[in-house]
Amino acid sequence: MAVDMPSPTYPYEKVAPGALMLAGAEEIPRKIVQYLMDLPLHGYEPPDDNSYPRCRLMKYLFYDDKDALTHPLPTMAEKLSVLYDPKKPTKPPSEKGYRLFPQSYVGQSQLRGQTRLMVYIGQMRAIGEYRREISVVFDILTNVTSESKTDALSRAWAMECAIHDALNGVNIDGVGAMYCNRLANSECGSVPIGDRGTNVGRSLVMSCCWQ
Repeated sequence: MAVDMPSPTYPYEKVAPGALMLAGAEEIPRKIVQYLMDLPLHGYEPPDDNSYPRCRLMKYLFYDDKDALTHPLPTMAEKLSVLYDPKKPTKPPSEKGYRLFPQSYVGQSQLRGQTRLMVYIGQMRAIGEYRREISVVFDILTNVTSESKTDALSRAWAMECAIHDALNGVNIDGVGAMYCNRLANSECGSVPIGDRGTNVGRSLVMSCCWQ
């Protein structure tokens, strides 16, 4: 005989019904990656304007030469072509290769110098019963031959600045306002990184409050 028990914790009782739930938080990486790609939406066309941080970010990610910002904004198809497809891990759709990864590790070999951006969830800090500070990590790696090919002399730092400006203070569809404040989350900040090979870069940690 089936038990008519709709409780999601059956056969146990949830004795703290107001306890914080994380349902929906699993969508944070996807929402942030889609936002940073700045894809066209109904009634909205991304501007090709270097004063917009997401425009700069996509140009630095897509174009490898020193004059990345002088190139046209990558099209929607071009942006999607560099987004990692786990169904075809070794067969990117173009010679650019995959460059945007919603995960922390990339196992494929790098056959040519390119820039990569990995976006993933870092540490989650429990601040009381009803609040979590969720760290979002942005690892930027670029080939040493591309790193100084910008007027800023550091492609990775320029991309970090663009990510910061695109996200800081922005509420991602109810996720909570993104911030970079060590007083609120000690993980926040950035450091230089490298793969002890041919790539150098930056690792930026920002955070959002889930409550």
